[in-house]
Amino acid sequence: MDKIRVLLIEDEKMIAENLKSVIENFGYEVVDIVDTAEDALEVAFDTSIDIVVSDIEIRGLTDGIEVSKILQNTYNLPIIFTTAYNDEEKIKRASDVVNMVGYLVKPIRIDELDTMIKIAITKYQILEKRKMKDINNIYKYDFTNKKIFEDDKEIVLTRNESILLSLLVNSMGDILSYDAVNTAIWKDKKGSDVARRQLIHRLKSKLEKIDIASEKGVGIYIKEKE
Repeated sequence: MDKIRVLLIEDEKMIAENLKSVIENFGYEVVDIVDTAEDALEVAFDTSIDIVVSDIEIRGLTDGIEVSKILQNTYNLPIIFTTAYNDEEKIKRASDVVNMVGYLVKPIRIDELDTMIKIAITKYQILEKRKMKDINNIYKYDFTNKKIFEDDKEIVLTRNESILLSLLVNSMGDILSYDAVNTAIWKDKKGSDVARRQLIHRLKSKLEKIDIASEKGVGIYIKEKE
């Protein structure tokens, strides 16, 4: 069985290396250590990840809470936060923004981290999620590699089309807000309405048998077959 894959977002090198050693001793794989939101998003797109362990405070314009929100919306990744102190205001903000597994106050206790990761594996059904997801009995979506197939043939998507599809699949049953699309794809840049409409149109044209519907002024969603 493949190991559980963990992304570490931490800008203190010594802490990051210690966490990596501890997590690997648990028997999991640390796929990368990054210290900015931009690097985290790049790694998440290019690499298969199961769990994110993120410091609340990281370098750059986007903190650990905001980048974790994007990662969760896009890839449905469980988030474990770490913080240097018990800042109730930031922890509350984190819980309001992200459906986190929990948080750990530094210095981190090894047994508590182990427990958090085990909770994440169970709560998010990580091993189950690695299986192909059926979409309307027509397409198969590979969560691990972020690819979609029809009759075992891959439908090749661009980077932004792939991110949009991942957002839609992870919000199945709910409306995906336009704001969530803009934030995940254009990050700190505001995506124009025209650019977003063009992206949605291109994805629709490649996945003609998926009914991607819209709620005016609100967002888009995959209309499931009855």
